[in-house]
Formats: sequence, structure tokens, C-alpha cells
Amino acid sequence: MKYELDYKKFWEENEKCFEPFSTNKPRVPVKLPFDDHFLFEEMKVESTIRYYKDREYRLKLHKLCNDRMEQAIGIRHFHEKEDMKASPNRFEVIMGARWEYSEGGTPWLESSVKDIDDVKELIKRAEKLDMEKEAFPEEWYAEKEQLEKTKGIKPDYGSRGHRGPATMATSILGTENTCIFIMEEPEVMKEFFEVLTEKMVEYHKALLKISNSELKPGYWITDDNCYLFPPKQYEQFCAPFIERIFREFAPGPEDSRYQHSDSAMGHLMPILNDLGVNNVNFGPTIHPAEIRKAMPKAVIHGQMPPFTLRNGSAEEIIETVKRDIDAVGADGGLVATTAGSIAAGTPFDNIKVFLWAVNEYGRY
Repeated sequence: MKYELDYKKFWEENEKCFEPFSTNKPRVPVKLPFDDHFLFEEMKVESTIRYYKDREYRLKLHKLCNDRMEQAIGIRHFHEKEDMKASPNRFEVIMGARWEYSEGGTPWLESSVKDIDDVKELIKRAEKLDMEKEAFPEEWYAEKEQLEKTKGIKPDYGSRGHRGPATMATSILGTENTCIFIMEEPEVMKEFFEVLTEKMVEYHKALLKISNSELKPGYWITDDNCYLFPPKQYEQFCAPFIERIFREFAPGPEDSRYQHSDSAMGHLMPILNDLGVNNVNFGPTIHPAEIRKAMPKAVIHGQMPPFTLRNGSAEEIIETVKRDIDAVGADGGLVATTAGSIAAGTPFDNIKVFLWAVNEYGRY
């Protein structure tokens, strides 16, 4: 059987399907979270380091991948234009982490912290940081001025979101260190998370101050490593960060408060519910019915396991789509997507099956 759709019609209809907790819409909406891992595999990228450091090369690959994607499933996902070469400095780097690059992989953030005394020094340094000065490299200002003069374009950094407190801590302090310190050095870690919170707020305000964005309030958090925290420690160290961030950037009960954590972090769902998280994308080991029980007011983005979508048969993909819809689709609070990003190497034919199944079984 061929699982083909009129994709122009499908994506036009999809735009009408995102009203949360409403069945007054055509069907369950779909999101396809492609990322650089998918692009590298699809395009057989010769140099991942060049991809990240050569803008023209990167945009060329985006266009070529979009051409394939459009032909297969009717969308162009990767951006093909970047107004500026320079970017704001990464928050974790400002706070003390450093970038590491390796051929064949994606960049990651590495810590220089060796012991708790290093953390104490990091806190002292961070307290003195002026985020309006630290947020942008020197070359950014010259390029921004040139762009505004020649094209009348003001940079847009209005997207309110960032990696979450647990994952940032593992990048800045090291994963093993973070796990040890939250258990053995709670007072120092309390100070660390307090300064992390204050500087994150300052950082976002610095970006918004120069932004051209007219986005409504809302905030997204990606926090894969939150699963490392027991509930007590998560509530002690991470919850105050999230509460403050939402208060600053998503204060209204209707504002989007999105948490992505594609790990086995189901033990934290009651805390996230109490914090008012209302959009979630959790790990593939968590059943959608579990999420709905723990977080009755949250829109569930999921729960197709990425490896089922990549490696599964058409029947397995369809059954998983039906499982999610049967479990939590009836209340209108489901967005059909993967529990995490679409895995590298996922065939377009399997994505077609996924889209077909939502179109077939997700109608209201």
C-alpha cells in the first residue's frame, strides 16, 4: 500500500489544528522536529565542522535538504537565510563552559570545573557579569549597525526559551560533578542555581532589548538531563529557576510554558505540573496516558518513539499513532510528533506513513 497524501492540502489544514484542548478543528495537528543530526545523515555531510563554521556551506546544505524534503513531504524545514554572521554569545559559555567540536558530530559544551572550589569561584565571577555587555561579541555590533543601515533590518532574538537548569548545570559544572554536588554540597549548589537564574533573566532581557520581535509572552525549555535529578533535588534547585523564568516571560495562565525532556523523567511530572508547564514533549518510555494523568492541563507533543519511526514497519508506525490518539487524542490536547527529535536516518517513506496515519485516524 502507498501512504501518499496531498501534502499541500495536508499542511494547509495543519495550520488550523493547533487550538489546544479543542475538538473544533479538523484533526490532531502534526509537528516534525527535524534537526542537524537528521540533515547530516540525509545529506551525507562531508564535514560537520565546516557546517557549523561556514555559513554559506551551511545554507547551501539547508537548501538542498529542503529540496528533497519538499519533494517527499511538501515542506521546507531548514532556514535558508541568515541575516547576520555573528551571533549572540552562548549563555553557558558566558557562565564558564566552552565549545568542543569534533568531525562527524554536533558541538557540545564542556566544563572546566574540577572541584567545589571551582564552583565557588565561578559563582563569584558570575555575580559580577553584566549581561548586556557579555551577550554580544564585539563584531556583532558592527554587523548589526551595517545591517540596519543597508537593509533596515533589526535582529530578532525574541524567541523566549533556552536549555533548562539541570542541563545547563551539567554543561557548566560537568555531569558527574553536578550529580555529586547536588547531594554533597547543597548550600553551594543553591547559590549556583540562584545566580544561574538571575543571569538567565538578565541575558534574555538583554536579547529582548535589541530585538525586533513582536512575539507574545511564552517560554520553552529543553532539559534532557533533568532525569538525573531526584524529585527532592529537582524541587530544591531547578523548580525555583523555572518558576522565576515563567514569572518573567510567561506570566499569564494562557501563555505557553513548554518543556522538552526526551529522557525517562516521569518522576518529575508532578513538579512540572505544579509549576504550570502546559506543553510537554517527554521521553519515549513514558506512555501518553501517564503524562495525561500527571499533567491533565498540558498539551502532549508526542509520543512516537523516534526509533519506531526510523526502524519500524508501516504497521508498527500506524499502531503507535493509533495508540497515542486513543490514549489522549479525544480531548484535543495532543500534537502528533516524536518523543524527541526525528532520528538521523529516518526514511521519508516512514514519515509518509506517520502523516497518513494521523490524517486517517486523528480526525475529529
